[in-house]
Amino acid sequence: MMAGMDKLFSACGFDFLDTEELIAELPADRTLWDAPAFDQVLYYADPSGIAVTAMEYEGEWTVLPSFRGGEDVEATLYRAMPFIGILEMEDFRWAVLSDAPFTLPTGNPVGGEKLRGRVRPAVVALDYELTEPAEFSLRSPATERFYQNYKPSLLNPQVELAGTVNNVEKKTNEFGGGEFWVCEIDGLPLIVDAPVGAGQGIRAHGIALCATEYWD
Repeated sequence: MMAGMDKLFSACGFDFLDTEELIAELPADRTLWDAPAFDQVLYYADPSGIAVTAMEYEGEWTVLPSFRGGEDVEATLYRAMPFIGILEMEDFRWAVLSDAPFTLPTGNPVGGEKLRGRVRPAVVALDYELTEPAEFSLRSPATERFYQNYKPSLLNPQVELAGTVNNVEKKTNEFGGGEFWVCEIDGLPLIVDAPVGAGQGIRAHGIALCATEYWD
């Protein structure tokens, strides 16, 4: 599993000791043997909306979550790093973990091919605090720097999100065994690991995910 991903998976309701255990137990819906750049790709969509893409290259696995429970939106997406895409949606540009990175064209802020289609973005909160109700804001500092210095090695999918919780839904990850809560904030799902109340303001630091049409 990618470094620093333990908290991300835990917030999505997973309870596994390590990547090997997760892979061994994964009830894959689809298995690909011909995905570009990978020896094998496993994909599983949980009834809770959480999905898992596991990709193997020369015996090494990378496992990424996504969330398919939100509404899909029209957006542009391209690959800037092996597992990180740049999502361009309305007035926002943000780095995201893609659920099918091998399908994305490569690009950069000044050129390259881009994929236009329907996506389902979400944010998983690593840390958050409740506040007074606030207007929606979303920042991706690493993406802002990327559009200034063009250095993809410094890119990461961390975002800063603030807003007012419109509604909250409790979910149970049937595969992972844990619970999580999905807060809807101006149409964007924010996944948290403890219940919060509708109408509360929230400020979160988290990881941006992006489910694509590929697995539909």
